Amino acid sequence: MRYAVDLGNSAAKAGYLREGALVSLRVASPHDPKDGGAWRRVIEALLDLTVGEGGAATELVVGSVVPEGTAALQTVAAARGVRVELLASTDLPLVSRLEQPDRIGVDRALAAWFTYAEHGAPQGRGAIAVTLGTALTLTCVSRSGELLGGAIAASPLLAARALASGTAALPEVTLYDESPDIPGPIGASTESALASGILRSIRGGLVALINESVADMERRDPGSPAPVISLTGGAATAGWSAGIRADLRDPDLVVRALLALSRRVRT
Repeated sequence: MRYAVDLGNSAAKAGYLREGALVSLRVASPHDPKDGGAWRRVIEALLDLTVGEGGAATELVVGSVVPEGTAALQTVAAARGVRVELLASTDLPLVSRLEQPDRIGVDRALAAWFTYAEHGAPQGRGAIAVTLGTALTLTCVSRSGELLGGAIAASPLLAARALASGTAALPEVTLYDESPDIPGPIGASTESALASGILRSIRGGLVALINESVADMERRDPGSPAPVISLTGGAATAGWSAGIRADLRDPDLVVRALLALSRRVRT
């Protein structure tokens, strides 16, 4: 069985196709993304899940933004006799306009490529892929398939940690940023005020980033149609992100991209 594996700071995901439908499995990433021992336990748990759900793995095609997770996966896979194909952002069939093409996260590049290839290019449109994970990212592809760049911002989780560590009295609020609900704008307690302010301010920032990116892509390519916008990551269908304009929302877009990226189209 061939699985796609997406290793991120928030979660480790594995996916495969069953009768054409995606089956996605997930294990939470370690609290400390640099803890190699913890990553090994996460990888063991993830591969055990794949055995129980879809059968033993023979090959893993992997996109990872966590070096310690990558190392743990390669060690565990080797012990189990499983072949690992590790993808880099430069493997994607996009013309890069980045200053340092090899430094963009492979998850960003995969989400942008898949959004463009599956939904943008067939309509003669560019693409903007927004990933909602530990970091929030926005990545733009022109209608001719050029990887233009984008933006990176803190997630609600990181914002909550920063407010708690950077102030004398504010608590670290527990945010369920993948919840379908969102707190009201007027919090009656410190915790609810933090949740409301963090989630709504980040949503407002993302809306502004998307709108300004669309305008800049149109400025660079006058007369071009509006790009396709995708949201992916755990919070893609959450309540706080519901007000963000998007053509598609799919928490498993990166896993789909890994499965869809055939060897013959890689550069």
